[in-house]
Amino acid sequence: MRSKMTKIAGCMVVLLAGVRAEQAVSDAERLQALEKQMADAQEEIAALKGERRDLAGIAEAAEGKVRFGGYGEIHANFTDSGNDKIDIHRLVLYVGYDFADWIRLTSETELEHAFVGDGADGEISIEQLYVDFLFGDALNVRAGRVLAPMGIINQHHEPTLFLGVERPAVDNAIIPSTWSLDGLGLFGNPLGWLSYEVYGVAGLDGSGFSASSGIRGGRIKERQDLNDPAVTGRIDVHPIVSENQNLRLGFSGYYGGTDNANNGGGNGIDNTFSMYSGDFQYILSRLQLRGVVAHGFNSHAENLAAGVGEEIFGWYVEGGVEVLPDAWKQGRLKLAELIPFVRYERYDTQHRLPGGATATGANDRTDVTVGANLLLTPRFVVKADVQFLRNELAGWDVDNKYNLGIGWVFE
Repeated sequence: MRSKMTKIAGCMVVLLAGVRAEQAVSDAERLQALEKQMADAQEEIAALKGERRDLAGIAEAAEGKVRFGGYGEIHANFTDSGNDKIDIHRLVLYVGYDFADWIRLTSETELEHAFVGDGADGEISIEQLYVDFLFGDALNVRAGRVLAPMGIINQHHEPTLFLGVERPAVDNAIIPSTWSLDGLGLFGNPLGWLSYEVYGVAGLDGSGFSASSGIRGGRIKERQDLNDPAVTGRIDVHPIVSENQNLRLGFSGYYGGTDNANNGGGNGIDNTFSMYSGDFQYILSRLQLRGVVAHGFNSHAENLAAGVGEEIFGWYVEGGVEVLPDAWKQGRLKLAELIPFVRYERYDTQHRLPGGATATGANDRTDVTVGANLLLTPRFVVKADVQFLRNELAGWDVDNKYNLGIGWVFE
């Protein structure tokens, strides 16, 4: 009996030892597995932290670099003849990006007249798309599509920046705003009172010039031609800058061939077009004055369409005054301003014809515009004006215009 009990006890000891051994092996395996899981988790956590750091770095790099903005205008136009309309004239989007503090992209894309389609008058166009390489105040490089630096309106045409519902006629028939040019150039502000810009650009298409619209139809809006290129530039001088007055004088020019066509290849027209322009802006307390003069020349107008002027010429001067009393600038009108104005324009797309021919006078025009801008805020304007129109053929018996409009700028 004692022998059996001894055997049973021995078996139990062996069995317990085996169980303990198995438990030890199992515990070790579980411990190793747990340690591996912890190590994997730590790696995943580290990876996630790294990703978060990367995302944070990307967000930090992008912060303040993307720039959005735009402007728009809605007009209602009425005439003596009853040709009345409402026009969502334009909606423009600015998009820019700063790749670095010295590399900046700027773009301006415009939709005009609300609809683009077969037979429609509307259009979508890229008016500006350029990259600036900023090296210092005195010298910088710009490449891409720029606005011709002629006059005032072509480069500064947001509705809160000019008086009247429609842009001045000189900036339509003589300086064809908006006038976009593709090329490369330099710009800078070497002195506090002096700035400049100069570009080598694609030229105009002389086959689009006309007797009534001058060079406006010669703008190439798609793939601009370098067959007969051009140069253009301007300088601005600020001789007077003080607390209550500011005077700016601008001088600009353009010179280039017209043997160009959309998508390249030229059009076979032997002609050179040049233009010289001067402009000024003067602010004295509440009074603001501005003016533009522009004179264009075709070297071989006889090679252009019938009636195209050997010379085109135009000028205007306008004045406005801020009249809203300070006592009224409270509440919703705390940022408001009311500016009544008058503008006088003379412009002639047949100022001189080739061969000494005489024009009918229909394109020798005078516009007088009287109206007011009500800036509800510096970025939103309500406008109204009357335009009295005249030409040398019909006298003042021309369809006068009555205009209403709203405009805005945002950024």
